[in-house]
Amino acid sequence: MKPVVTVLGAGNGGQALAGHLALKGYSVKLFDHPDFGEKVSVIESRGGIELRGNLKGFGKLEKTTTNAGEALAGANIVYVVAPSFAQKPILDEAGPYIDEEMKVVFIPGNFGSLEAVSWLNAGKKEGILLGEANTLPYACRQIEPGVVDIWGVKTRVLMAALPSKRNEELIQTVKDMFPTDIVKMSNVLETSFSNLNMVLHCPTMILNTGRIESREAGFRFYTDGMTPSVCKISEIADEERISIGRALGLNLQPQTQWLKETYGLEGENLFEVLQGSDVYGGHGADAPKTMTHRYLTEDVPYLLLPVASFGRALGVPCPVIESIILLAGKINGKDYFSEGRTLERMGFRSTGIESIREKLLEGT
Repeated sequence: MKPVVTVLGAGNGGQALAGHLALKGYSVKLFDHPDFGEKVSVIESRGGIELRGNLKGFGKLEKTTTNAGEALAGANIVYVVAPSFAQKPILDEAGPYIDEEMKVVFIPGNFGSLEAVSWLNAGKKEGILLGEANTLPYACRQIEPGVVDIWGVKTRVLMAALPSKRNEELIQTVKDMFPTDIVKMSNVLETSFSNLNMVLHCPTMILNTGRIESREAGFRFYTDGMTPSVCKISEIADEERISIGRALGLNLQPQTQWLKETYGLEGENLFEVLQGSDVYGGHGADAPKTMTHRYLTEDVPYLLLPVASFGRALGVPCPVIESIILLAGKINGKDYFSEGRTLERMGFRSTGIESIREKLLEGT
């Protein structure tokens, strides 16, 4: 018997996942925060999600609601598909209805499962299994509420459980749900460190500030915005990410290699790989129009900052990453070094390697 699924978050990714799982025959409920009740009502009136593009069909949902209790009743698998800054507001609504037999997977995780241990009091509810994926299996955009365009489907998604001693249990439960291979990672740090948005989005935003804020016509973010020099800075930030991961015992893949393998692309460097990608460059002028876009307001405090924090704690320098964090904060009037997802917020009160490994293994 197929597990009952609840998707928390009705944005682009949440709708895509809910619609696709419903197409595959799963019983799916879709929830979003009451602040987005108008959108939820539109999807509810449609009765489900229409997928277009690389995945086509209409996924009929069992329920679409802003009532967390209704959404989670009877659920076995819970997917939290929301921007990092929305993870806690959504779980504040849903938390009281998440019981000890549920598996709660963050897509993408962005270190969210580590904070969720305290949000859900999971340390005292030993049956709750948390997990993270590094990215959505889809490249997609909402056309309108209830209609999602799937630009591309990734060849694989990386996933791990918290506690990592239950990795295999999580992977075996969810592997048939996705249109892509699920690759088991060693722990949730490895999945979060593998979200490449931090090194693709953040440098490109900072180095295109003038263009983003000018009155000229929009531009294609991943191609026009990622010139050879911009790509060089992105590659250096990626090298710093990998170095910090290595100090943590993580085996991280360079971004260019990941993009080539995930989308079947070719090229000797990041610039060449992106220039040849319809997934990234085939959608017209898609660049953000403001520096308060989530490519900074999410990816800096919830991805770059945790990585840099581990770098500082372990004595691994990351000057380019820290410069991007500093500049993004100055532009947006934020102190991301203190406001972001710090080691303390993630529950790492000791930064010794053995202490970190124990927390990841045991989840407490």
